Amino acid sequence: METHSQRMGYDLERFVGYVNEGLLCCVCRDVLERPLQAPCEHAYCSACISSWLLHHHSCPEDRLPLDVGSLKPLYMRNDLNRLQIRCVNAGQGCEVVCSLESLHTHEDECEFAFISCSNTGCPVRVERRGLEAHLSECNFRSRECPNGCGHTLLSIEQSQHNCVAELRTEVEMLRAEMLCKVEEVRREMESRLDSQRRHMVQKESQLKNEVEELKGQLSRVMCDMRALLGAERLRRQELAEAELEKRELLELLRDLQLTRSQHPVEQAARDQHEEDQQTPGWELHTELTRHPARKASLHTSSLSLHSSQAINVSGPPTSPQLSEGARKGGTRSLTLDCIKRKSREVTVI
Repeated sequence: METHSQRMGYDLERFVGYVNEGLLCCVCRDVLERPLQAPCEHAYCSACISSWLLHHHSCPEDRLPLDVGSLKPLYMRNDLNRLQIRCVNAGQGCEVVCSLESLHTHEDECEFAFISCSNTGCPVRVERRGLEAHLSECNFRSRECPNGCGHTLLSIEQSQHNCVAELRTEVEMLRAEMLCKVEEVRREMESRLDSQRRHMVQKESQLKNEVEELKGQLSRVMCDMRALLGAERLRRQELAEAELEKRELLELLRDLQLTRSQHPVEQAARDQHEEDQQTPGWELHTELTRHPARKASLHTSSLSLHSSQAINVSGPPTSPQLSEGARKGGTRSLTLDCIKRKSREVTVI
């Protein structure tokens, strides 16, 4: 007799009582399991008809055209669920008879069903009712070492277990793992340090360039300051000279005015007499106008002196302007000498 795993439907011999012919699969001829019905009203197990339609396109009973899309649930589903069936583990001693609808619930809890041992690595399959006894003596059961080393041991390993050797092995494994982590951290830190070192070198080069540029700017500023200080000293010297010349000129003008105010009539008569005796008629008119011209010359020289002082006060000249100032200073000196000479002539006369 074929087993249930080799057949698609439920074995007819497992059922108690009469089974309607319409509840049998047209392919495997066993009681329907997860039934489907064709439009021609023939019924099949879901797995049976799916395998059949992989190679055929017709009903296996009447050869009418058929495809998966035309299949529908069985309309006699309630009659199928009410059928009474023996447990699949009846051969091991289970005597339970239940409805087909509750069969799977019973088989999931059946004490006579064979199940695998729950210990990892154990290949033994035992009845559910004998599982607890098997676990108590299973060679693949595990527990902590009774000596306190902390290792979990299988029953077959307890006789060969050496706590010292196991701990030494574990320590070596931890040491190797730690060394790997330390090496990884060291490489990462070296990479970061190299990156920081390159950044610092670039920054140092940049700062050096900026320092050199600032030195150049400072040198140019110092040169400009020295030039300005020299111009300022020259300006102050010219101002002092101009002030001295101004005082001398004012004293000359004051003396000249004082002399003229003391002997105006006598001096005019003497001049007139000498000129009448020594000069012709046309020269007489020229001499009469000479003293006013001298006075105008002195006034013009004074105005020139005041103008040169105003120009010097306006600010320090640049190099070409310094030369021009020097020339003007020389011109003022010549003018002052000329004024002094004319003043002496006037005084003598």
